[in-house]
Amino acid sequence: MEDNHKEIKKILEHIPDTFDVLKEGIDMQIQKEYLDYSHSFEHGELTDKETLQLSSILFSPETSLTGKKKALTILAHVGTITAFRQIEKYCKNPDKDLRQWAALALRESRMLLESTLTDRNFGFISSGLGGLKNKLRYYFLVLPVKDRPFTLTQKNIIKNEINFVAKDLNCVVEVVDKNDNFVGLTVLVPMDLAVGTFIETGIKKCNELGDFVYEYYYVTNMEVPDKAEIEEIIKKVKG
Repeated sequence: MEDNHKEIKKILEHIPDTFDVLKEGIDMQIQKEYLDYSHSFEHGELTDKETLQLSSILFSPETSLTGKKKALTILAHVGTITAFRQIEKYCKNPDKDLRQWAALALRESRMLLESTLTDRNFGFISSGLGGLKNKLRYYFLVLPVKDRPFTLTQKNIIKNEINFVAKDLNCVVEVVDKNDNFVGLTVLVPMDLAVGTFIETGIKKCNELGDFVYEYYYVTNMEVPDKAEIEEIIKKVKG
């Protein structure tokens, strides 16, 4: 048992971030489908030989996507090194339509290995926009007051002040999309920090330099809205 724990620990220490669910983000509908499906049938223990036999269908061009979904889900619940390695191998070159499904399976398999190693229960958090390590990714939309477009100077102030606040609160600003009628921000926020604390502090700092940012804002961790969606969001926030 001790040797098995040492092997599990060694594997966990060398798992690349490439397959981290939090990093890449998972469509919320796929997450729901995966969770619903994983509870729709019984899971039994598999020997290493049975695990390899099951995983062989993942690499067969004759296997349907539905069949591969089931295989990935079963392997994710086996909780062995062999099962993890087979999912990991598939994740390196997955079917396009199963890339996120496979990422969920790999993360769940790792979670079970961690539970085996420490005798504690582990879970994972995932969102549409993903994240990195202990931070989740959010998209913020800040607007000008009184339907006045932002000036170039104001847009630069927003960028600078948001970055200052992010540094103070251990956040990471990834994207600043500066437009006349809005500024879109993609930011990594620590899970132990209230999202409102970050953006409201940023807005307050900006308004100390001119009172030009609307106090109400939009935030989501589902997806970055497109142009048409942003127009609708602005109407609702302003309304």
